[in-house]
Parts: sequence; structure tokens; C-alpha cells
Amino acid sequence: MKAGLCCALITLLSLFAGAQSAAPAISFKFTSFDYPGAIATQPLGINNADFIVGYYVDSAFVSHGFARSPNGRFVQIDYPQSTETLVFGINDSNVAVGFYTDSPAAYQGFQFRYPNEFTTIDYPNGAATTPYGINDAGQIVGAWGTEPQQGGFSLLNATYTDLSYPGAQLTYARGVNSAGLIVGSWVSTCNPDCQYHGFVLTAVGGTYSDVDYPGASMTYINGVNDLNQVAGYYDSPTGMHCWVGIPAKHQYVTADYPGSNGCFAGGITNKGHLAGSYADANNVTHGFLAVPQ
Repeated sequence: MKAGLCCALITLLSLFAGAQSAAPAISFKFTSFDYPGAIATQPLGINNADFIVGYYVDSAFVSHGFARSPNGRFVQIDYPQSTETLVFGINDSNVAVGFYTDSPAAYQGFQFRYPNEFTTIDYPNGAATTPYGINDAGQIVGAWGTEPQQGGFSLLNATYTDLSYPGAQLTYARGVNSAGLIVGSWVSTCNPDCQYHGFVLTAVGGTYSDVDYPGASMTYINGVNDLNQVAGYYDSPTGMHCWVGIPAKHQYVTADYPGSNGCFAGGITNKGHLAGSYADANNVTHGFLAVPQ
């Protein structure tokens, strides 16, 4: 697949809930990219220098982690002796987090420092561990699971703290900013299908707020910057759409890749740069970097 550059500028419409404080219209310049030789490319995180991390799928349908530098160069990331590796988040020191599998039924977390320094992240009691985000203080957030229990976690200074949205069946902590504000998704019910909502947590031990994109059937939050802007995607009758906003100010903006058949925003920088993926007309997944204009 060839990476392409989409220079179309799109004006995004703001939707409001609660107080009607107007969010400004935003235009983005989108750059599409693919890991060389990949059949699918899925960016999941970005830092303030525009280093992007995620995973790609090769022709044998095996997933590998990657990092993409601001000049477009790629580095493959594979946990040693793993069968698959995914990378989810990266901080401004270029320390990344993700998970690996070494058997079909087992996966564990790791921290990665270039070029080949891996540190295993294991939630206590043998739980499967998925780190999703890391901030500049080294605070890591993610999710853990043991049958039949599941929850989110924060890891700081070798101490794990459980994170569970009140009354949730499932909790996924996906991102954390420099102030320790945590974002993610929680599940209210799984009867018959799981119903996802976004959340914002002021800090470990702080207050949770429910976040639902106006009119959406489900809402996901994957990243947060130091201005408390969040990025994610939502499901609606018209499909899956990228979005950005500041939930505390009731600001919600759709941010779709032009002409896409589905959009997934994975992370956001302090300048509002987005990293994510989109599906083309043939449902092939490509990565993108979106820069406000």
C-alpha cells in the first residue's frame, strides 16, 4: 500500500450538550500513511513531538508494534519471543507502552525504551495486563482482567491502584495527561451487547464524569492532552466517527478523515494534532496524522 497525502481541509461542526459555550470550527490537514508492506496500519498514540505508535498487520496476518518519527521513518517493535505485539501509548521521553502475546490465550504488558529495552508490566495476581497510556511522570494507565473480574489501573512508582467506574461492568483507562487526569471508557451493560461510554477521572482517587457524544449510540475516549482536550471515536447510525472535544465545556467536534468509511482517533497532542486510522472504500485500514490549520 502506498502512503498518500490528503491536503483537503474540512470544517468540523460543533455539537453541544448542556451549556451552549461555542467550540470554534476546526480545519485539519490530513496525512495518510502505511507501514511499509502492511495490509493494515493502526496508530494508537502520539506525543508532543509527533512520534506516533501503534501496530501493523503483515501479509501473514501477524501484528507488530511500530513507532513513526516526525519525518515519517518507521521502527518495528516486537517484544522478544512474542507471537504478536501492539503499542498503545508514548510520552515525551519516547517511552512507549503496549502488550504482547506469547500464546493465543495469554497477553501481558510492557514498557519500551528505544532501541531494545523492554520492561514487563504485570498487574498483581496473574491478571492479563494491557497498558494503554503513559505520561511524562511515568504514570501508566491501562486495564487488567482475570476471569470473571476486570478493571482499570494506574501504575506509578511501582504502585498499582485499581480504577473502576462506579457501577461499571468493565473499565478501560486509556490515557493520562501531565496533571494526572485520566480518560477511558466504561461499560454499563453487556446484555446482549456491551454498551460503551467515555469517562474523565480528575485524578487517582478523584471524581469520575460520564461522557457520551451527543446522539451517539456508544462513545470511546482514547487520549487526552494537557489542555484536557480528549480524542476518540463514537458509533452512530452513520458509522464510526473520530471526535475531539473538551467534555467539561460541553464541546464535541466530529473529526473524520475525508471520504472515509470509518474513523478511529487514538491520541492528541497539546497542539491538537491527532493520530488515528481510517477505513477506505475497500475497508482497508490506514494511519493518519491530522494537523489543525
